[in-house]
Amino acid sequence: MKLGNQKGFTLLELLIVMSIAGVLAMVAVPRFTGAVALANTTKVQSDLNVLNSAIVLYEAEHGSYPSNLTTDLKEYIQDAENLKPPKGKCLLRTGETIEIASGDTYSLSTDKTQAICKEHSITDFGRKDK
Repeated sequence: MKLGNQKGFTLLELLIVMSIAGVLAMVAVPRFTGAVALANTTKVQSDLNVLNSAIVLYEAEHGSYPSNLTTDLKEYIQDAENLKPPKGKCLLRTGETIEIASGDTYSLSTDKTQAICKEHSITDFGRKDK
């Protein structure tokens, strides 16, 4: 119903548009959060790969494994003291997700042969095995 010269949308048109926007948001948000977890997982895998390579180089040159990632591997990794895992969720190959807090750091395994993140090695991270 138009009153004189007024133009605009009806309440029904606005409700339809809002419903469509809601359905699109319900589909897009879970996909976005999954993409963030996958990106975090890839970053952790890449960082662990770099750290493991540096550990091997250190062992080859010094004849022993490093005792501390940040101090012993400074000459092998640029800005090693600032290398930290991304904050947020990461995927494990078991299908689980882990939450990495902003204060978490990479560390050495108990045998000092590889770098780990929250007690998980590089082979633990990734999409679920099929």
